[in-house]
Amino acid sequence: MKTKLTLAWIAFALVMGLKAQETGFSLIQAQDYAVQNSYSVRSSVLEVDKSKKKLFESIALGLPQIYSSANWTKNIDLQAFIADFGNGPEALTIGTPYAAAGNINAEQLLFDGSYIVAVLAADVLKESSLNDLENTEIEIREMVAQSYHLVKVTEETKFIIEENLKYVKQNYKESKRMYEVGFMEEQDVDQLELIVSNLENNLDYAVKQASIAQMLLKFYMGVPVEQEIVLTDDVETLMLFSQDGATLMNEQFVLENHIEYRSLETQQEGQLLNLRNEQMAFLPKLKFNYNLSYNIFSAQGNVFQGEQGVDRVDNRLQNIGLNLSLPIFTGGSRTARVQQAKIQLEQVEIAKEQVTDNLKVQYEVAKAEYDYALNSYFTQKRNVEISKRIRDVNAKKLAEGVATSLEYTQAENQYQDALGNAINAANNVLDKKVQLEKMLGKYNKIR
Repeated sequence: MKTKLTLAWIAFALVMGLKAQETGFSLIQAQDYAVQNSYSVRSSVLEVDKSKKKLFESIALGLPQIYSSANWTKNIDLQAFIADFGNGPEALTIGTPYAAAGNINAEQLLFDGSYIVAVLAADVLKESSLNDLENTEIEIREMVAQSYHLVKVTEETKFIIEENLKYVKQNYKESKRMYEVGFMEEQDVDQLELIVSNLENNLDYAVKQASIAQMLLKFYMGVPVEQEIVLTDDVETLMLFSQDGATLMNEQFVLENHIEYRSLETQQEGQLLNLRNEQMAFLPKLKFNYNLSYNIFSAQGNVFQGEQGVDRVDNRLQNIGLNLSLPIFTGGSRTARVQQAKIQLEQVEIAKEQVTDNLKVQYEVAKAEYDYALNSYFTQKRNVEISKRIRDVNAKKLAEGVATSLEYTQAENQYQDALGNAINAANNVLDKKVQLEKMLGKYNKIR
C-alpha cells in the first residue's frame, strides 16, 4: 500500500513539474518577457553599462592623478672617468654598487577646454547607447508581435483544415456508399478522394509551420527552444483589438516620439560637441605638478642597511610646478579639423531633415495600409460566409445526384481559398497594426 502511494506521489510530482515548465504568455506578456531576456536586448544593456563606464573614465581625467614608481639597481661595472692629475691619465670610478629610487608624482588638471567637451561627449555617448537600447527593444517587440501572430494564425489554419477535413471525409464516405449501391459514378468518388488527400497534405504542412513559428517566437523572446510555452491570446482576441481601427488611425503622429528621429537629435548634439572640441584646441592647457623623489646609494644589496654617510647616502628631491602649453602654429591642421567638423555637423542636419520627411511618409503609408488591411479582412470574412454556403449547397446537390463532382470540387476549392485568404488577411491586419503602433511610439520606453 505504501509503495502504491509513493508511486502515486511521484507521478503527481512529475505531472506538476511538467506543467510548471509550461509558461503561459499573452501577447503583451511575451513582449515584456522578450524585452528582459532576448539576446539582442541583453547585449544592448551591456553596451549601455559600457557607456556609463566611459563617462566615468572621462570625468576621472579631471581628478587628481597620482603615480608612483620604484627601482633597485646593481651596478656590475661602475662608470669610469679619465683624469690627469700630473702623473698621467688615471681612471676614476664614481658611484656605488647599489642604488634604489622611489618617486611619487601628482598632477591636477586646472584648465583644458577639451576636458569639458569630453565629459559632455561621454554623456552624449551614454544617451546614444540608451537610444540604441530603446530601438532594440522596439524592434524586438515588433518581431515578437509578428511571430506571436504567425503562431496563432498557423494554429488557426491547422484547426480550420482539421474541421474541413472532417466535413470532406464524411462526404467522401457517403459518396462511397452511394457508389457501392450504384447512385454515384466512380469518377465523383475519386474526385472527393483527391480533395481529402490534398487536405491531409495541407494539414501536415500546417502542423510543421506551427511548430517552426513557435520556435521562432521562442528565439525572439529568449526562451530555450526546448521549453514548452502556451500562448493565451487567440486570434479572435487579437482581432478584437485590431478591428477598432478608428481610434488608432485618429491618433496624432508626433515626430519626436519616433526613436529614429530622437537618435539623430542625439547624433546632432554629439557632432556639435565634436566641433566645440576642435575649437577648444586653440585654447591653452594648464596643469599643476608635484614631484617627490627619494634616492639611496649604497655599498650593500640591502640599501636600507648601513650607516648614513658611511655605508649609504640618501638624497631627497621635492618640487612643485605649473605646466602651461599653448599651440602657436600647427601648419593649419587645426583649422582644417574645425572645418571638417562643421561639414560633418551640416551632414547630420541634412540627414535629420531627410528622416523627418521620410517618417512622415512612413506614417501615412502605415495608416493607409492598416486601413486597407482592415477593409480587406472584412471583405474576406464575407467571402468565407458566401463560399461556405455555396460549398454546402453543392455538397447537398452532389448527395442528391443533381450536381457533378467537378462542381462540388470547384466550390470546395473556392471555400478553401476563401478560408486561406481570410486567415492571411487577419494576419496582415495584426502586422499592419503593429507597424502603425510602432510609428506612433506605442512601443517606446518611458525614461
